[in-house]
Amino acid sequence: MSLNLNGIIAALPTPFGYDGEIDHNKLRDNVQKWNQSDLLGYLTLGSTGEFPHLTTDEKLATIETVRNAMAPEKLLLVGTGELSTRQTIEMTRRAHDYGADGAVIITPFYYKKVLFDEHHIAHYERIADSAPIPIMIYMIPQFAGVSLMPETIAHLAEHPNIIGLKESSGDLSAMKDLFREVKTTEFNVLVGSPAILHEALEVGCSGAVLAVGCLAPNAACAVRQAWMEGRYEQAKDIQGRLAKLARATAANGVGHLKAAMDLTGYYGFLSRSPLPNPTDEERKEIADAIAESELFEKNEEDVWVEKSHYFVNEYAD
Repeated sequence: MSLNLNGIIAALPTPFGYDGEIDHNKLRDNVQKWNQSDLLGYLTLGSTGEFPHLTTDEKLATIETVRNAMAPEKLLLVGTGELSTRQTIEMTRRAHDYGADGAVIITPFYYKKVLFDEHHIAHYERIADSAPIPIMIYMIPQFAGVSLMPETIAHLAEHPNIIGLKESSGDLSAMKDLFREVKTTEFNVLVGSPAILHEALEVGCSGAVLAVGCLAPNAACAVRQAWMEGRYEQAKDIQGRLAKLARATAANGVGHLKAAMDLTGYYGFLSRSPLPNPTDEERKEIADAIAESELFEKNEEDVWVEKSHYFVNEYAD
């Protein structure tokens, strides 16, 4: 099994209402707006989606809402990693039943001190053997506290149903080491950090999964498009703006990203406890970062809206 992973995928937040329950109407509205962009697709139930804070029923309902709201040509990746191999296999099967095109599976993290690479290999291979959809490894050591050796990932890349890696460490040097080890051309690496997007494409990544892609999907897609067309200075310029926006929002946690969404025509609102939400001062800093990025303009309702054709016009010959 394979998927087209050549593009930019937005890591979707999970919106909650005043009662603390998932607001599926707001999620549907957000997805329908993202459908208007050039995003390749969506990742739901990732770190940005607060997957550890959701029940199984909430996860399945979220997958269903996104699947029903998304444009048919978009790709749907779903975070299905659970604490055990058995639970992950079951969640991956159920995600498939609810419309997932592929599964993104976080490195096992709870018993990290007694889990070694051979255990991680066995974990991922058992899941891949059973999964009805292609799977990707999800490595985010800043949250999970686990990094797999390049040799381990290269070994897993040989499995026909392990099609890629979501690499969110932000470590470009480690990414280069990985590409030296992986021999198959069928294995895709998606970078999770907008600050090194251009450089990651240069070393061999096929695309990215970005939380800031929820705020500025056109800018994120424009970086890759400019790089693909050899307009490297343009790619670096847009990436710089995007990275600065990300540092003020997504890099500071889901609460900051959601606050920025509230200012840019989407619904963000609050994160689930114990995740923090920004203070009034931090919200002002977020608003300033949106304005200073020059990626947005105010509409008639005084809402910041991304400039959909800004990059084409700005850099036209």
